[in-house]
Amino acid sequence: MKSGLHSWLRRPLRRSDFLICAEVQELDFHRLIQTLRNPPEVSRPVIMPDFFVDHFVISGSLDSFIESLQRLAQQGGGNLLGTQQFIRRGGNAANLAAALHTLGMNPYLIATTDAYGSAFLSNLMPEGFDLAHIQTDGRLSSTVSLELEHEDRHVNLMISDSGSSADFTFSKLKESDLDAIQGSSLVALLNLNHNKNPLQLAQDLFQFTKESSRALTFMDFGDPSGNPDIIEPLTKALLVGGLVDIVSMNENEAAWFAWALSGRDSSWREKISDPAKWLEAATFVSNEIGIRIDLHTPLFTATLLEDECTTQPVFETTLSVACGAGDAWNAGNICGTLYELNSSERLILSNAIAALYVSSSTASHPSVPELIGYFQTSPKAKDVDEKLLSSK
Repeated sequence: MKSGLHSWLRRPLRRSDFLICAEVQELDFHRLIQTLRNPPEVSRPVIMPDFFVDHFVISGSLDSFIESLQRLAQQGGGNLLGTQQFIRRGGNAANLAAALHTLGMNPYLIATTDAYGSAFLSNLMPEGFDLAHIQTDGRLSSTVSLELEHEDRHVNLMISDSGSSADFTFSKLKESDLDAIQGSSLVALLNLNHNKNPLQLAQDLFQFTKESSRALTFMDFGDPSGNPDIIEPLTKALLVGGLVDIVSMNENEAAWFAWALSGRDSSWREKISDPAKWLEAATFVSNEIGIRIDLHTPLFTATLLEDECTTQPVFETTLSVACGAGDAWNAGNICGTLYELNSSERLILSNAIAALYVSSSTASHPSVPELIGYFQTSPKAKDVDEKLLSSK
């Protein structure tokens, strides 16, 4: 890692890193293209702790899908035809690591599966990916992802068996895993909603990271709706304690965190269907915990620190798949952070990676040449109401 990045990783965040939410300016991709062509040298990031086998089922509307299943159930069973299905690599950590690898960042993936899952993983990860930190003495984690249309929105509904992701602990890390963490530029912990003791795992991992390395710490909890009681202790014992540098979340997760931090004010959860409240929820969370919040939504994205933020509309695109969009976005977010892009450029890069991913019929992450080619076409941002881009 270059010495300049060493100093940046440890410097306090400055006001100049953020902009008061205001009208988004005309997009300029020149510096982004130059950075992608000549990226700075950074140490390998570490991503953990999950790998899932994802079974995608793509159908029409949610209502018609449910009606078809009910009809089959009423007749005692049967076969629902007319869907598209495919199997892909899943798990937030594995998807994020694959996207970073495609960007040339050569990450470490630390996860536990079984021999069956290991065989899947070796075929589903990008060519040349380092699988040296995959343990095979656990249980396969798997998800069925239903990709459907509901209320004019493409949604993915996931039905999961957590497998070894539920039992992952810091004590299971090997010496080689700890060595990777100590030499890394960033340590990312994701998908904590599947873990039986996420607070302990996060505390142990990030305490070790802070004490033994110069790495940034990055967390994306995942959907907490299955275990909302963990959010409040997680924020009070972990996020306000200085162990986490960056928290990434979507609009649903922002509402859950605001709910917990406000003493379980139910109005935050009621606002989740209103895009005008998404940035408000994320801003509230950032103000409460005082660390960087990176928000990604179907309409816009934002970086927030207390009452300051940068926002960008997402790019116009045609959705083919929604599951994994957040992981693709996080890859751009981490890449942009380590490449020292300013907040606006980092959001633009993240939005582009997510746009290319969700428009891919094979759920593939874009390469650097594909990204450069995309920017050279001067892609258009979605026409978003300016009120959504202001937290004031």
